[in-house]
Formats: sequence, structure tokens, C-alpha cells
Amino acid sequence: MSTLAVENASVDYGSTTAVTDVSLAVNSGELVAVLGPSGCGKTTLLLAIAGLLPLATGSIRVGDRQLSTPGATVPPEKRGIGWVPQEASLFPHLSVAENIGFAVPGGRASRAARQARDARIAELAELVGLGGFLGRAPNQLSGGQAQRVALARALAPRPDVLLLDEPFAALDTQLRVGLRREVAELLREQGTTALLVTHDQEEALTLADRVAVMRDGELAQFGTPEEVYQQPASDWVARFVGDVVELDGEWRHGRVTCALGAVEAAAVGFTPRDGERVRLMLRPEWIIPRPDMLARAAAGADARVTGISYAGHDAMLTCDLVTGSRVRMRLPAVELPHVGDELRLAVQRPGLAYSAA
Repeated sequence: MSTLAVENASVDYGSTTAVTDVSLAVNSGELVAVLGPSGCGKTTLLLAIAGLLPLATGSIRVGDRQLSTPGATVPPEKRGIGWVPQEASLFPHLSVAENIGFAVPGGRASRAARQARDARIAELAELVGLGGFLGRAPNQLSGGQAQRVALARALAPRPDVLLLDEPFAALDTQLRVGLRREVAELLREQGTTALLVTHDQEEALTLADRVAVMRDGELAQFGTPEEVYQQPASDWVARFVGDVVELDGEWRHGRVTCALGAVEAAAVGFTPRDGERVRLMLRPEWIIPRPDMLARAAAGADARVTGISYAGHDAMLTCDLVTGSRVRMRLPAVELPHVGDELRLAVQRPGLAYSAA
């Protein structure tokens, strides 16, 4: 498979710019998620990579092949790019084998070519776990099985790059979680270079090698899941990617004095002066009880548990601080405190300080 390179790409809809100066590279065999809210331009970017929309500026390249520049776009069918849509979009009058085979050449060639084609269809069906379903019609498949057929069809011509446009969004939660994990494992086993568009933060963080976060048509951050979650490039990215606790405070000597005490913090995107007002952001799991077990026990505050949202594997606790502020913390669902319990809270790792301006 080949590297996908998008350089300074902009896409216009008439007088409206939907994607602005986006640059990203997907390495050979890598799975990259494009994450963002509705209307941020992520699907527009995918359509441009597929050759369905022209570029206003920039370029799109796969390996050494230039696919798109302003005024020059290689047609979709000649780009070597596969597509898995949100809906499976199978041909209702064709069997599973015929749907997969639609993308496999050789149907009217020599006998040897037809045999090779049939073998490829069988191989793909086995690959997606549908080896015993080749003769079935689309209306005899579940939603997950239909998406597997769509994936097999997209992989059939051995594309250089595979694009997945929210392919799990229409499935129920349990099926979605299982299928997306299987698909990610399959793509890695096949060494497929893939770009997954999603608005689901958990999906992006758990499946992708790297995550491109988009906002208002621009690339807000591009990094590993851990970098995007633990070191968000802006307060907006921090809020969008996961739950946050926000506290106003004052910067002084590498710490933020706030309702949780003097919390060690890293300034993001600016260099604060001592005494400057800042916005401290913490992930809920960074706040824990029993600060006597922490090296950073100097940062802490007394609180009372006022609410518990139980989620099975963990729970989100709402706590009112004696200072009047309210924070949330995420704990493993083992020996949880009770509503009304009094705790001493502390922060177990440096927080993130953003400009309050």
C-alpha cells in the first residue's frame, strides 16, 4: 500500500470554503481517523480525496501519483481508492458473491480469469467472516453483515487507499463496538492504508493509529490518540475529545492556584506571566481521592460527593468543594464512595492551562 499525502488542500462549495488549507499524511498501512462535529468538513475532505470534489488549492497524492490539483482531478475510478459508505448500499438484486464480485475484474474473460475471480470473491468473503453467505441476498443479511459485504467489495480491487465514511454509525451500539474492532484488526492485518471519518470520539481514539481533529473546515490537531487526549492543542479540542473539568485560576511558578489548590500545570499555546488569570483543564480521571498516596498531595481540596453516574466499568462522581466549586472525577467502579461522603481530592498529574482571554 502507499502513503496518502494531502497538502494545503482547500475545497469550495460555490463562494463557501468548506475545507481550508488542510495538510496531513497517512503512512502506508496506517489507519487515521478524521474526527470532528457535523459540518466541520471531514466528509468534504473525504470526497475530495476520492476525486468527487475538485480542489481550490493544494494537492492530493498517493505514493508518486498526483491525483488532485486545482484544475486537474484524476477520475474516481482511476485513483486506486476504495470507499466504504455509511450505508452498505448493496445492490438488492445481486447475491453477496455478486455484490463483492462487482468490483473484481474478469467476469467475461477466459475460464482461468473467471476461476481467479471466483477465488478472489471467496477469499474476500472468508476475510470478512461471510464465507457461508455467498448465495444470500442483501435482504437476508443483518446490518453488520451488510457492512462486511461493503468492506469486502471495497477491498476487492486491492485499492492503494481505503476511505471509510462513518461506516458503523447506523449500527446498534453492541454491534458497532464489535464490528469496528474487527474491521480495524482486518485492515492492519492486510496492511491497508485507511482513512476513517467519524464524529465518535471513542471510535477515533480506540481504533486509529493517529487522529486528525477538524473544526470549521480546518485541522485543529493531528497526533496519536494519546497526544490528542492528554495534550490537546486548544481548549476547544480538549472539550471536544473528552470530558473536562474547567477551573479558573492564577498562574504562578508553573502551578495554577484554583479551587483544588496549587495544581501543577503545563501552559498550552501561550506563555503566561506570574499572576495572570488562566483556565485550568483536567480530565475527570486525573482527580482522585486519598491524596496521602500522591507525590503531588499539595494540590487538593475537601469535597462532598453529591452525585454518582454509574457506567459499569467506571463511574463519574460529582463533588462539591468546600470552596463552592463543583468538579467531576472518574473512578473505577470498585469500592465507590457514597453520596454524602466527604473526601479529600487531589490531582494526580499536571493539568493544562489555557489563556483565559
